Amino acid sequence: MTNESSCHEGHVRPTPEPKSCDTPTGTPMPDVLRDLPDDRVVILDIREHVRGGEEPFQRIMQTVMSLRDDQVLKLCNIFEPVPLYAALAQRGFAHWTQRRGPEDWCIMFYRAGSEAATSPASSTSSRPAEPVGDAIVVDARGLEPPQPMAKILENLPRIAAGGKILAITDRRPMLLYPKLEERGFVFSTEETTHGWFETRIWK
Repeated sequence: MTNESSCHEGHVRPTPEPKSCDTPTGTPMPDVLRDLPDDRVVILDIREHVRGGEEPFQRIMQTVMSLRDDQVLKLCNIFEPVPLYAALAQRGFAHWTQRRGPEDWCIMFYRAGSEAATSPASSTSSRPAEPVGDAIVVDARGLEPPQPMAKILENLPRIAAGGKILAITDRRPMLLYPKLEERGFVFSTEETTHGWFETRIWK
């Protein structure tokens, strides 16, 4: 077993000491995460994949779906995946987040009962209400990453005051979110019954 201070790239493996990540974001580690046995923590390190332009959402969800009821997921990422909190809260997962460096985040996802799915802290509903009216549709389905993100970003200047973009993608655009936040845009993503994702973007 290797030292917990570095996550293993691109694959899942157990770890004995989730509490050895340093620099929490402000909240103490929940008791449920302390002193976990090796086989109850699953590590998924997506940092190099994200740097390479890969869309990580499918990989994360596959790992989540493979968790036993008593296991927790430790996700290593280069940014805080805020939209993922709401997506996993809907599946009954709470989270505990630590920032260990400028591009080094450690997030523990654990089952916390049905109340986690309705927690205001895990929802994006606190964002400002999206504007009414027609949206500029950007259909990025069928494109390989990072082309969907590039296509959406190049259309951002088309948003006039009070307008919005409706971006349609095959996957949840996790890499797009920090780019939008850097540019001061607000966004909201929903999965459709047809299997694609619709992201509304506005100022």
